[in-house]
Amino acid sequence: MKKLKELNLEFPRIGMRIIKSAIAVLLCFIVDYYRNGAGIVFYSQLSALWCMQATRKSTIKNAKQRMIGTFIGTFYGFLYIVFKQLILPKASGYDYVGSVIISGMIVLVIYTSVFIKKKQASYFSCVVFLSIVVNHIGDSNPYLFACNRFLDTVIGIAIGVLVNIWGF
Repeated sequence: MKKLKELNLEFPRIGMRIIKSAIAVLLCFIVDYYRNGAGIVFYSQLSALWCMQATRKSTIKNAKQRMIGTFIGTFYGFLYIVFKQLILPKASGYDYVGSVIISGMIVLVIYTSVFIKKKQASYFSCVVFLSIVVNHIGDSNPYLFACNRFLDTVIGIAIGVLVNIWGF
């Protein structure tokens, strides 16, 4: 015990931002329960935590950034799914041609963010796009995953913003 005192450790208090983060994660679990496993709660929780900021202004800014990025990524994810099913139906998952197309589409994903003057959303656009076209292109219904991926993020954003602004 004496050695701990010699280290002069100081434990900071658990603040409201930490508490609100835990509440937001719990609320995402609750919403997911009522969705009967339709989505992936992890994506809602990440979005909620991303929106948990020190000020209302930064909360709203991050929520908009995440929403725009999610929309762009989902849009291009849908385009790739359609292209893959119509043009490259024999390939499963991602193949060499698909890998080149996906990599090229990253240019479109990022450029769209730049074009609409929302550069800060480009990272989220890429994450959502890649989560759809790399991890779930081989699903029996990749469209359903893409829709649920979008909805999961919207749920997380809404929970994060409400918890943070209302201050629970």
